[in-house]
Amino acid sequence: MSIKLITDEIALTDPDFRNDLVDNFSEIEKEINKLDLNENGGQITKEELDEKLDELKNDFIKDNEALKERINRILLGTDIGSIDIVVNRILKEKGVID
Repeated sequence: MSIKLITDEIALTDPDFRNDLVDNFSEIEKEINKLDLNENGGQITKEELDEKLDELKNDFIKDNEALKERINRILLGTDIGSIDIVVNRILKEKGVID
C-alpha cells in the first residue's frame, strides 16, 4: 500500500519555506513507501528502525539549526529572500510595480 501525502497544495507566501515543506513531505512519503515495499512483509527490524530514527533525528536537528539561522537573519534584517518579498509587496501595494 503506497501513501500519497498532500504536498502541492500548501499555499504559503514564502516560496522557499513552501518548497522546503514540500521537499520534507516528499522525503517522508518516500520513506513510508520504502517501508511498504520491505521484503519482510512490511516488518522492520529494531536495528533498521533505530537507524531510521537516528537519520530523522539528525535531519531534524540540521533543519532546526537552519531555521534558527534564518529566523536570526530575519530579525537582523539580513535575510535577502524575506526582504525581497516585503519590498515587492510594499511596491505592489503602493502601485509602483504590477
